[in-house]
Amino acid sequence: MKALLLSPRGSSRNTQDLIVRDILEELSDTLVLIGDDTEFVPHLGLLTLAAHFPPEWELTYLEEEYLPLDSAEAQIFAEKYDLVFLTGYDPQAERAYQLAARFRELGEPVVMGGHHASLLPREAARYADAVVIGEGEPVLPQLLNDFKNGCLKPVYQSQTPYDLTLSPPSRFDLLKNPKLYNKIPLIATRGCPHHCEFCCFPALYGPIFRHKTAAQVVREIQLVQCLIPDPYFSFSDENLLADHGFAKNLLKALIPLEIEWECYCDIGIARDEELLTLLRDSGCRLVQVGLETLSPQTLAQVEFWKSEQVAGYREAIKKIQQFVPFMGMFIVGLDGDTPEIFSQLRDFITQTRMAEMDFAILTPMPGTPLFSRLEREGRILSRDWKRYNWFRANFQPLAMTPAELEGGILRLFQEFSQMAVENYRKRGRKPIPAHLARQGRQT
Repeated sequence: MKALLLSPRGSSRNTQDLIVRDILEELSDTLVLIGDDTEFVPHLGLLTLAAHFPPEWELTYLEEEYLPLDSAEAQIFAEKYDLVFLTGYDPQAERAYQLAARFRELGEPVVMGGHHASLLPREAARYADAVVIGEGEPVLPQLLNDFKNGCLKPVYQSQTPYDLTLSPPSRFDLLKNPKLYNKIPLIATRGCPHHCEFCCFPALYGPIFRHKTAAQVVREIQLVQCLIPDPYFSFSDENLLADHGFAKNLLKALIPLEIEWECYCDIGIARDEELLTLLRDSGCRLVQVGLETLSPQTLAQVEFWKSEQVAGYREAIKKIQQFVPFMGMFIVGLDGDTPEIFSQLRDFITQTRMAEMDFAILTPMPGTPLFSRLEREGRILSRDWKRYNWFRANFQPLAMTPAELEGGILRLFQEFSQMAVENYRKRGRKPIPAHLARQGRQT
């Protein structure tokens, strides 16, 4: 049996190229700073799912984004498959549907999963033979068994969170050219007890925080090291360090590996000096922290649990940067934001001297509470999922125009790009800062 695991084109490997060209052409000189330092990152979700296939399945893994445009479709449709798995974020959805239609015309059944299909399963079901909602690992055995018996169901969804301690290493060995990738994604945890209005992850992974063992993570890293010389690792967890006890055990296990890596976490790590010391000693080269905005009142509207921390942002950033470089991640377009938000962010970033920064326009991803609220209020401006890339205003802001919102964020990128690139190059690592070669993420 042969299966294709395919990530469609859509979330560009260099999204800023498209944004600068499409929104504000006058800022196109920003592209000079990017050069050849584009991120190349394999799709962790598909490689994780691949590890759960029985050995009798022959697997092919493809990322359309990294295939030459003139030969991409020839490579995708070069072979006949028994089953095709498609995944993707919102900007990939339209292309995923196009590919699904072609595969089905050829008589090859299609399974769709991932963020977009999980949050809009009825839409995805119009283009696929089966839709997987949420975590794929728990339902894959039943899905494959149903397929073999000719009774594939239209929807598969696990009723219980997946036990990550059962997870085998992701199938990085499926990469046709592993040396292409300058950032290797890992995941050690899932689940979040918070319910931030704009976030889709509680719906995807549930409220229960779970994690692998430190030994599992170490084994996966060692397998990657056998394939790729001197890999740079990026933990894709929404908050790798949320459980400080687990985090410390993991960091201690990473120290002997002598790797370099980065992760997403929250500002609360500033209060734990032991954790900060372990981050430094284990090779952490960047912590990416969702600060979102500078107003407690504005933040409380969408992320109430974090709003009480805003007053301590400056001291926390100063403390963290004594140990590891800090990236502040900001969302603009919240209901309390006026055009002054851009100068406020500019001053804050300059004064705190954070190593890197990332900006995103508030994006009402379909299936989130934010999308539902804005839809009720009549403020959704577009359902063109290609625009849902965190740089487009797909809704009507309260205190500025969509054009002001898009223009303001682009000017922030222009102003801070040179500083961010210089800081990155001082550290001597690829890839460049996330906002210069962004894969598309809002935390």
